[in-house]
Amino acid sequence: MGQSGKKGKKHIKPADFVYLGAVALMIVLAVRYEHGNTADYEVALGDEVTFGSYLNEPITWRVLKLHEDRFGRASKAVLVSSEILAMKAFDAAPSGKYAYDDDGVIWRISDEKTLENLAMQEYTHGTNDWSRSDIRTWLNSDRENVVYEGKGPVKKAMFGEKNAYFSERGFLCGFTKEEQDAIVPTHHLTKGGALTEETVETDDLVYLLSRNELEWFYDANISVYAQPTQQAVERDETGSYRVLSLEFGLEPFVWRLREPVEGSACKSYAVNNGYSDKLLIECIAAVESYGIRPAITVDMKKLSDIRKEQLRILQE
Repeated sequence: MGQSGKKGKKHIKPADFVYLGAVALMIVLAVRYEHGNTADYEVALGDEVTFGSYLNEPITWRVLKLHEDRFGRASKAVLVSSEILAMKAFDAAPSGKYAYDDDGVIWRISDEKTLENLAMQEYTHGTNDWSRSDIRTWLNSDRENVVYEGKGPVKKAMFGEKNAYFSERGFLCGFTKEEQDAIVPTHHLTKGGALTEETVETDDLVYLLSRNELEWFYDANISVYAQPTQQAVERDETGSYRVLSLEFGLEPFVWRLREPVEGSACKSYAVNNGYSDKLLIECIAAVESYGIRPAITVDMKKLSDIRKEQLRILQE
């Protein structure tokens, strides 16, 4: 007789139950972990966030860009200050005296010899290399005594010998430890100036924006133009806001970007004040009359925790 085609039943072994249970437990723990690391404090593009302070005044930021995790939830946010916080040079003249070399010879920015000698152009008018700039050093410092390369942003190294910030404590001193911990280092690829490589790499806690990043303002429906704070106007020794904006009936003011002007060793771009249809203008690094509008990237979970603690204190 032929053999029967009947197959035996497959039995599930006890070990299989253990394995399936372990997998289920891992899934539950993973979901709980993700939930525990999700921000309760939700923000949308364009929202205002109060975070940190500058010279004892709270800083208001706008949500410029959101980065999502694998579940489509906001995990990081790029914030830009809603107003210009200060007027400062991008970089002071490394020579220590604006437009002069060590021998006391003047190098005017419009002179042919200055335009041709890029090294001396930078030495007497400041660098436009974001990675080596005084403003980057100051923005990313949490020290009361900021350590600069070279002479630093002293008055004599500025165009008008005003608005020195050599003795000013670092920008991050205005943030609590919890706030500093919530700031995420951002890796930047920035175009180099005439004396640097084609691309400059930096890791920044606080930074100025690039030309390409201005597109984020349109995506977030935020005006690219900004006014200075009252404190910034009062502390500015150059009076540039009155001369360049108010006297023309304009409220916005010029604010600096981190991106250099092509072919120059000392000029970088800045956002204009609306005087003309040109969005960008070129600014010499050591000119101290233009605005600083910082940007940061923050961890949304940590920002949420800070917000909850602030609310708890207010309710006590």
